[in-house]
Amino acid sequence: MISDLQNDSFPIKSLFADDELIAEILPAFVDNLPKYVERLRVALGAGDVAAAAKVCHDLKGTAGGYGYPQIGSLAQTLEDELKGGIDLTKASILLEQIARLCHLAMLGLDH
Repeated sequence: MISDLQNDSFPIKSLFADDELIAEILPAFVDNLPKYVERLRVALGAGDVAAAAKVCHDLKGTAGGYGYPQIGSLAQTLEDELKGGIDLTKASILLEQIARLCHLAMLGLDH
């Protein structure tokens, strides 16, 4: 659950926030996080498990690469569950946890 990953009252920062090169491009990635969440909502709402798994796969890689292992790990969990035949109710719960972490990442970004 999200409480195991991050206290939900505190913003999260990229592990690479102090890296000058990453810091320059980090805002563009973080600003796109709501698009990942929306794509997941649409895919799950339509029952398109394959599309949702693809979004999770993409999010897992990019989030990890930008220094957000919490988001990447949860995206990996949802991707694995989707491929294993998860019910859509459980998928929706995981999606909301991803959405919360993405929100916390947005709060943690120093614009």
